[in-house]
Amino acid sequence: MDYEFVQKYMEPKRTGNIIRDLNPMSKLNLMLVLGLSPFIVQNYIYGFGMVLFFILVSVAAGCFRSFFSMYWKVLLLFGVFLFLVKAAFAPGEHILFEIWGICITKESMIAGLNIVSLVLAFSGGFILFVKTTPMEDFTYMLEQKGVSHMVSFVILSSFQTITDLGQNAKVIMESQKARGIETEGNVLKRAAAYIPVMGPLVLNAISSTEEKSIAMDARAFSAPVSHTFLSELPPAGRREKGIVYLFDAAFIMLIIGRILLCIL
Repeated sequence: MDYEFVQKYMEPKRTGNIIRDLNPMSKLNLMLVLGLSPFIVQNYIYGFGMVLFFILVSVAAGCFRSFFSMYWKVLLLFGVFLFLVKAAFAPGEHILFEIWGICITKESMIAGLNIVSLVLAFSGGFILFVKTTPMEDFTYMLEQKGVSHMVSFVILSSFQTITDLGQNAKVIMESQKARGIETEGNVLKRAAAYIPVMGPLVLNAISSTEEKSIAMDARAFSAPVSHTFLSELPPAGRREKGIVYLFDAAFIMLIIGRILLCIL
């Protein structure tokens, strides 16, 4: 039993999913290339196609529910707002209809769809990377690439703090609700219920930061020696590197083609 327990940590960490098991640096590379490619192509059909691609990848990675629960908020808050603003105020010649003195043109509609597709494509790549890559794995690979362990810890602690604040806020709101305080209803009621939560959240974050600093100091985190790791990630194979190089080359060709098109 002890041998099996130890052997589990001696082997590289794997999940059994081909997308999740990609090297974090490879996933970051691919998500950046795919998320930035609509900015080069400048076509909303391609941009929304990339959005659909990220949704399909989330399904294949087994994280569709957590991915889409965050993604639809980006669509609602930023996508719809940007589309309405761009469609209402972008210049154009072919007027489709007029509302309250605001002319909606064919060109402004296309401009609105373009900017929405850009925002959704890039945010989709970023959210998918976060949902398929544990931050401890990402910071581990950063250290393997030569990044200081202090920098990697700051990155990991920042993401963890955001998660902890969300969980703590939910716990406090549930306790307020159990005490009979109204926490549901319109926006004003929710804001009035959320304002008293800010104090305990801030105090809890400060005390948590102090506890983390004491714990890290007790573990000699700043000692000038090489650090050990509880688990290791499998190195990127030749096929994985080949796919990354292929996408990078295609992205560079897109940039070159866009520059030549602008010049000509």
